[in-house]
Amino acid sequence: MKKILFALVIVMLMTSCNEQNNGKQQSENADSTKKVFIPNKMPQVPVEKQSPISEFNVVSPDGTKTPIKVEDGKPIDLSQLMGGQKKSFAQQMTDNIDSIRYKAEHGDAGYQYLYGGCYEQGWGVERSFEKALEWYMKSSDQKYAASFNSLGNLYRTGSGVVADAKKAFEWYEKGAGFKDPQAMLNLGNCYFFGAGTTKSIDEAVIWWEKAADTQNAIAESQMGDCYFRGIGVEKNLDKAIEYWTKAAEQQVPNAQFRLGVQYYFGSGVKEDKTYAKLLISKARDGGMPEAQRFLDEEFK
Repeated sequence: MKKILFALVIVMLMTSCNEQNNGKQQSENADSTKKVFIPNKMPQVPVEKQSPISEFNVVSPDGTKTPIKVEDGKPIDLSQLMGGQKKSFAQQMTDNIDSIRYKAEHGDAGYQYLYGGCYEQGWGVERSFEKALEWYMKSSDQKYAASFNSLGNLYRTGSGVVADAKKAFEWYEKGAGFKDPQAMLNLGNCYFFGAGTTKSIDEAVIWWEKAADTQNAIAESQMGDCYFRGIGVEKNLDKAIEYWTKAAEQQVPNAQFRLGVQYYFGSGVKEDKTYAKLLISKARDGGMPEAQRFLDEEFK
């Protein structure tokens, strides 16, 4: 079996720490004649999805506003709530902006958070980070957990406010205290890079693991990396595969690729090149150029 010389570069775009870190490091699988290159840096963090709200008013064709209950802890999926219409989340927010505004102006913390998101993204309203900040603040005053994370994002990026890593960290810390999954993930990111706080790999892993326990897909993927490389924890391939599998099921390209590599070589799992190709192809489709290079090299 030929030796693979394949360097992977993974960039982490943090929702808390907008920094890039490149790395590559080699790891041998059970067959010492094969080399698998897995980077020791964390994967890219995508733009956060909207956090759950307890109720949403869907506007029917005749103008009637029907309240829809959503299970607590579950992301709101309007494509299922609106008669099977396959509209984008952004379009559905735009279509229902009047309902969102009404609930926000009448003091609903979840809708205040969502209305702030509409201003941040420009969904149904003219984009305004200042207005987003205003509505996130209203929501945070009622201790709506996800709003703390969004405030941290604004301070991290300097959107509508002067960029301040320490304040971003403080907002993430507040959100993590209320067990917001994204805030816990971002708090871990801050500790990992020392953004707004003292750098601590141990603290980073603690918060990533807490986020992973809430089924946060990116945190699951990162914990898989940690267990594979021994970052803040002892190396444990079984645990790495367990976390990668959970994240891959939630369509995280990093996890799909790394899990696919393990299946390709039969490292920690039964060798299955067909399944490996499926996983790595999904990672490629999700935007990982490393996956395409692996496919070109190994599946000629």
